[in-house]
Amino acid sequence: MKLKYYFFLFILGLSLIGKAQNDKLNISQNLFTNPPDSIPKIFAKGIISVQDRYEYGLAISPNYDEIFFTAESPGDGLMVMKKLDNESWSDPKVANLRGNNSEEFEAFYTSDGQKLYFASLVNDTSRLWFSEKEKTTWSTPKLLESPVNDTPVFWATFTNTNTMYYTNLAVFKIYKSEPLNGQYPTTKFAGIPYGIHPTVSKDESFILFNYRRDLYVAFRNSENKWGDPIKFDDTISSSEFSETCPCLSPDEKYIFFSRYNDTNNKSDIYWVSTDIIKNLKPN
Repeated sequence: MKLKYYFFLFILGLSLIGKAQNDKLNISQNLFTNPPDSIPKIFAKGIISVQDRYEYGLAISPNYDEIFFTAESPGDGLMVMKKLDNESWSDPKVANLRGNNSEEFEAFYTSDGQKLYFASLVNDTSRLWFSEKEKTTWSTPKLLESPVNDTPVFWATFTNTNTMYYTNLAVFKIYKSEPLNGQYPTTKFAGIPYGIHPTVSKDESFILFNYRRDLYVAFRNSENKWGDPIKFDDTISSSEFSETCPCLSPDEKYIFFSRYNDTNNKSDIYWVSTDIIKNLKPN
């Protein structure tokens, strides 16, 4: 009888473990289901947006098969998740792209998904690095050789033509650099009067960023310049909490951003439909 009893407990244990694993996979499979409308929702609660931890800087691959985000305090810097063959997702793990446990944060894809840019420290100063796609992995990162890295810098996003918009930390403003023969030989002020953490649309028709506690959008005008920044209403730029770090989904249907309303004033990642942008665009 005892042998049968222990065997029953063993089978029961396997069943419970399997159920827990399946539940976890089902949660992971539903990362992009039940999307939000004009009211923001927390994104991937308990998986990416974890209680009492900072999360920000979400980057989704063009094929929706890989996700990078940054997690801090307690956290591990740049994190990565990959889509598996059964359409579930791997657990988030430390990316460690440089392979030496350096501090890494804020990764972004080029529009074709063939390069990944991220920030990492060099002599205690934030600089941009990049890796190139190698089948299912990323190449050993290289430090970007460009005037872009002449100042402390982070948060680089890209248009369809790979024009880079980034945060120049020396002046805390948005700068841009246009590619030439695969390089970024020049850099200049983007023309937006204030703000950091830019995310530019692929056609460069609008740009998102944050300034102080709020999120803003600016539109390209008829003179091919950025118009006056427009602050999102209280639904997005709430009066109660700070919002930062806006990002776009690859299809530009959703905005992801961080809202500081988690435990101990830490941030979770939210998402909202980009339909809210259409309502702000000047005629």
